[in-house]
Amino acid sequence: MKKYVLSMALAALLAACNVTVVPPGPTPGTPVTVDDPDGAQATLAPNQTHRFELTVGADPVRVDVKHQEATADGELYVRVFDREDTAYAHTDRRDLFARTDAALTSLGVSAQDINVSFPYSVNLPKNMGKVYVEVTNKTGTNAGVTVTAVTRNEVVRDQESLAGPPASGPETSKTYGGALLFLGQEDTYVYDGPDNYLLSFDVPAGDVVKARLILNGNTASPVVPGTSNITLFHGDTLKVASEGLERAGFCTSTVDAACADGIDSGEYSITITRN
Repeated sequence: MKKYVLSMALAALLAACNVTVVPPGPTPGTPVTVDDPDGAQATLAPNQTHRFELTVGADPVRVDVKHQEATADGELYVRVFDREDTAYAHTDRRDLFARTDAALTSLGVSAQDINVSFPYSVNLPKNMGKVYVEVTNKTGTNAGVTVTAVTRNEVVRDQESLAGPPASGPETSKTYGGALLFLGQEDTYVYDGPDNYLLSFDVPAGDVVKARLILNGNTASPVVPGTSNITLFHGDTLKVASEGLERAGFCTSTVDAACADGIDSGEYSITITRN
């Protein structure tokens, strides 16, 4: 009771003096400068977590966390927090990142044999502002880590036209490529070709990010990778996104010149075939 009275008295005194009590902000971290090849380093004891921070401006950024002596998958655990210190992304794999721990662990063991020389990476959309990156050492020995951040292009499809192959001639099919690189990304397309062409949807790296295609807004029956021979009609709309908008991955230059991640886990393909 005495503590309550004192706290109330202190609050009244501060109010009378027109003093605003500002709650503490996010815990700062070791600074990382975007496009600085040296990045920032730290040595972590077993199960130790270290916080880094950077600023994402007008361009998207890929954050790379590298174990300086990596020999196996799953040695580091990386979490990204936004300017409000709210968890934004999680990863302990080199081929994808997820919005929540549950979305990450539900996929189980990695579907790919990822070269351990690749970093643990997370793509961050433009204008995120201040971002905090926490790295936890999951090994039983000390781990040196390096965190770098590089500007990357935004490869997002927005109402892109898909015409398919010509109505006649030797070309009977045409394939379009895309990649889900950001959490919450939705690539949208409009079919601009003739009626009764056939649609196929697939991913090259296995269903790592659970890519789904929504045809004409039919969310109740999403098209899963490996599906083919879906009849298209002029004006049909297509949307490709991760199931639940929960996961994202990476891409190679086969999708776009801006893709140089060396891993194709976020990629998908749409093939339109003349019937």
